Parts: sequence; structure tokens; C-alpha cells
Amino acid sequence: MACVKCSGLGDCNGFFVPLNDLMCVLNGKWKMRLILCLASEPKRFNEMKKCHGISPRILSKELKELEINGVVNRKELNDNLKSVEYSLTTPGNELVKIILQLQKWGASHRKNVLDVIPSN
Repeated sequence: MACVKCSGLGDCNGFFVPLNDLMCVLNGKWKMRLILCLASEPKRFNEMKKCHGISPRILSKELKELEINGVVNRKELNDNLKSVEYSLTTPGNELVKIILQLQKWGASHRKNVLDVIPSN
């Protein structure tokens, strides 16, 4: 069966390139968790570190990648602690809705798969 988005001659890149971009933005164990963590309100670095038990090095790397991709804003606070606060951008807030839909699909799919597996 040919791809429903192309002629079957391999010309569907135009359709899949944006999906590949999305997967690159969400790639990794922590990115979706961090996006959802920031969905309710801006948070400081240490708040997110404690919330997820993520190492500071990995948290910094993931936040930097989310910032580069325009999902997260980084704001240096003018206090004595040299604190940084992170918040979602408009595209980041749009991703929250998508992640919640993916979670819903995943929960449904998991249930369907588990229903088919014979129990011992």
C-alpha cells in the first residue's frame, strides 16, 4: 500500500519533514516532562531539578535545547542569587495540548494492547 500523503514514488518528504522536526524537539526522556512541568507556571532551575530528580547537567542541556527550539523562555532574575526562571513560549503552550493528546492516545493504546495479551 502506498503512502496516503504521496504518489508512492517517495515524494512525501514535504509531509514528513515537519513531523521529523517535531520529533527532534520532543526527543529524549525529559523534554515532554519539562514542558508539562512549565505548563502551569514559570519555574526556577532548582524547582525543576527537585521535581524530576534530573541531574543539573542534563536539565541544563534539555532546557537549552528547548530554548533553542523556541519552546522555552529563559529569564535571568535580578536578585542576589543569580536565579534563572523558565517559562513556556506560545509554541511551547501549543505543545502542551499535543503532549496531552499523545498521552491520551498512549493510555488508550496501552489498554488495548494489554486487553489482547492473555493473562497467565
